[in-house]
Amino acid sequence: MKKLVFLLFFIFNFSALIAQNHDWVKVKDTVHAYVIEFPSSPEKGSTDVPTVKGNVKMYTYTLQSNNDDNIVYMTFFTKYPDSFFPEGLKTLERRNTVLDNAVSGAVTNVKGSLVSKSEIVFNGFNGRDAKIELESGGGQYIIRMKTILVGTSLYSAQVICVKENDDNLNSKYFFNSLELINVKQ
Repeated sequence: MKKLVFLLFFIFNFSALIAQNHDWVKVKDTVHAYVIEFPSSPEKGSTDVPTVKGNVKMYTYTLQSNNDDNIVYMTFFTKYPDSFFPEGLKTLERRNTVLDNAVSGAVTNVKGSLVSKSEIVFNGFNGRDAKIELESGGGQYIIRMKTILVGTSLYSAQVICVKENDDNLNSKYFFNSLELINVKQ
């Protein structure tokens, strides 16, 4: 009986995952060396971002969704000039500082609260998984982000959802679809 219940549970959850993710659009950015899947075609963009050390270019893919557990899916890539790090990023402490500042900057930019942050290793590169909570227009929202540092390049995948939809299947699929390709240092 236990095996039957387990089997039914597995089939139900597996089929739900397939049903939600079968028509996703794969974005392969060969210039910035990553692949990720979106529920439908995202909009490609770029913008100059001011920093205390000068402007950097941020390259993005963004999808705003009306009929999904997530309101926004986004990836961005930023290549910092070597001059931003005159002593390099060879030590774990320096890489951690860059990653922690990326998370802190996101929290500050949205005027949110950091709920959790954990250190990760993704394809051998240091990164962060973070969860930010914010209120806007009377609603409560969650931003989940995965950020990876490769040399002086920063990769990030993010989703925004209403608080009740946190940790949904589509966000998991989105983050799990992220791949770094042809990464050279």
